[in-house]
Amino acid sequence: MNIKALLKSLLLRKFTTGLLILQLAITLGLLINSVILAVDTNNKLAQDTGLDIDNTLIVSLHPTSGEYRNLDYYRSIVSQDLHQLNQLSGVESVSLMNQLPINTRGMLGNVYDLDDPEIVRRDLYLQDSKIFLTNEELSNTLALALLEGRFLTKDDQLDFGSDENGNVLITESLKKALYGEGSALGQETNNGRIVGVVKDIMLDPTLPIDKQYGVFGNRVMEFIFTGRYYLLRVIPGQVEAVRNKVSDTILAVQAERDIYRIMTMAEHMKRFYSHDKGLAELFLLLCGLMIFVTAISSYAYSQFHISRQKKYIGIRRALGARKKDILLYVLTENWLVYSIGCALGLVMAFGFNILLSQYISLSKPDIMLFILASVVIFIAGTIATLIPAIKTSNIPPVIATRTV
Repeated sequence: MNIKALLKSLLLRKFTTGLLILQLAITLGLLINSVILAVDTNNKLAQDTGLDIDNTLIVSLHPTSGEYRNLDYYRSIVSQDLHQLNQLSGVESVSLMNQLPINTRGMLGNVYDLDDPEIVRRDLYLQDSKIFLTNEELSNTLALALLEGRFLTKDDQLDFGSDENGNVLITESLKKALYGEGSALGQETNNGRIVGVVKDIMLDPTLPIDKQYGVFGNRVMEFIFTGRYYLLRVIPGQVEAVRNKVSDTILAVQAERDIYRIMTMAEHMKRFYSHDKGLAELFLLLCGLMIFVTAISSYAYSQFHISRQKKYIGIRRALGARKKDILLYVLTENWLVYSIGCALGLVMAFGFNILLSQYISLSKPDIMLFILASVVIFIAGTIATLIPAIKTSNIPPVIATRTV
């Protein structure tokens, strides 16, 4: 097959060929980045959070009665809620929190050792550490892994209006940021005295794995109005049964509450990544449409230009070219166009990746993904060109004399 002659033939119709090549490049660029986005999202959903996400229930609620302005009344109702929820069959532990892990927003604050307040200038992540107000049951509810010291207890709970910071737990990454490999026990921070260090859990998925800085203090009863979430650790297999009883149990204690959502931690995690997942699905749908439109364009491109080359093909047939030679000629012309389009598509893929990376977290394209995406494009184009190619191979030699 004379590639030089094929290139010359393509240059004679450079406008339509150029449009098809551009369409192929855009389609390939979108396809590669859509697959990357879908794979990245699935990997995020599959990553280890350090939590038992399938067996942890979250209850999001808010009072609607003016009686809750009395904080003593507020605390008494919450205490009854926790007691009644803990009595449900299948519930192992119940706790109260001001915010949830696996989230970007929430209560943030700077954390530093009292002897080294300037450390927040050296590690900017310390300026926005997660501050959790909770109770002594949190370690059981989230099944936190203790690395050093002890968990929070009932004795660590601060009274309303206390001027003390009290005792706190911190995450492993925060301990390393503040004290390196040394012990953190007994150290005084601006948020309290450290009595324990727990293994990292996923607090903010957008931050590096070694920057999951978190402080846990037994202060939620003091600031009871921040206690927006009940967390229930449930025996495996009992999640749905417990979920169905939660609302009635809470409202039986005090009915003037809005229960916004009852979900598992796994559902909370999926909800966090719902934007990424929706965007990935939208891009993949768009890519499917682009591949379909490109296939139609390839069919029209081949059909139109073949119709203008009947005399040339008839002459080749008259000179002894076999049907399979003509078929190979048409397909090779198509493959050449697609090769140029895919080469340009590689550049387009990196361009789209750089553009999208300014708004969302996205991995870089790799050569294997480029090859697989190109194969998909080539297969779609070959199928679309096959019908015109077969018709062309059936052009009889006599067509050359009819068009003289």
